[in-house]
Amino acid sequence: MAAYEHQFVYTTKKLPVLFIVHPALKNVVVHRHWHDDVELNYTISDTIDDFSIGDDHFTTSPGRILLVNSREVHGVQSKQASADGQQPAALTIVFPLPFLKDCYPSVEQIQFDLNHPDRFSNDQKRAYHELQRLLNEIMSQFGHDQNELTILKIRTYLMMIVTTLVEHFSRSKVYALPQNTEKQQRLSSITEYMYQHYQEPLKIDDIANSVHLSKEYLIRFFKQNLGTTPYQYLAYVRCQKAQSLLLHSENNLTEIAVNTGFGSLRSMNRTFEKFVHANAKNWRIKNQASQ
Repeated sequence: MAAYEHQFVYTTKKLPVLFIVHPALKNVVVHRHWHDDVELNYTISDTIDDFSIGDDHFTTSPGRILLVNSREVHGVQSKQASADGQQPAALTIVFPLPFLKDCYPSVEQIQFDLNHPDRFSNDQKRAYHELQRLLNEIMSQFGHDQNELTILKIRTYLMMIVTTLVEHFSRSKVYALPQNTEKQQRLSSITEYMYQHYQEPLKIDDIANSVHLSKEYLIRFFKQNLGTTPYQYLAYVRCQKAQSLLLHSENNLTEIAVNTGFGSLRSMNRTFEKFVHANAKNWRIKNQASQ
């Protein structure tokens, strides 16, 4: 297998999910954030120092699977790396909520409980090993030509993963802590405003006014609950949107920078270097080649 020196994103209209294959997990920082999608993270050959999900903090080693439920606040900090680059360090699979609802219409009435293997029953331990096997099978397919058979195999493994999660690791939200707390609603309003207006030259005052808060309180509230500043989070949102355009549009780099609120290519490149450790041009070349 070729060395994995850079993160690459794998997405295609033929597959319903987003795959992110990570290289060595050194000096990685993903600011705390949330989204509607369900996120599955599989550590393959490295370690993650601090993967935070809600109020829980995890340190991972090879074979560990962590699942982020819809709208759970999560983030990653990892300073050291143990992988040698000959195989990927970790795999992230993002399952869009509409896809999960197609698979299992009641998905919004359940949540998954996968992050505490020490509490597993014997049946869940067997199911956990099956998830590891399926994730390894998916990784093995990335080394093959992306033909119709490969796509079919990956789709099959994905459906088996969803089935295993629902059958063995789901529980009704009736027995979970309330999800729609006042704090979460406020976070939702703030971040949704950013997603709706990221293309504009937003100021902190604009965001604060949208939720009827003072600028000072907004900054403090954001830092306490997401561990970052509103500006850093906005930069992260813009970086995500720019990545999508880099992969799926023919727009040049300057057009993408302007269309995603950066204002200039220089500003977009600074943000890309911070979040993905590559400038926009090199990131596009690397990831388009993996499609």
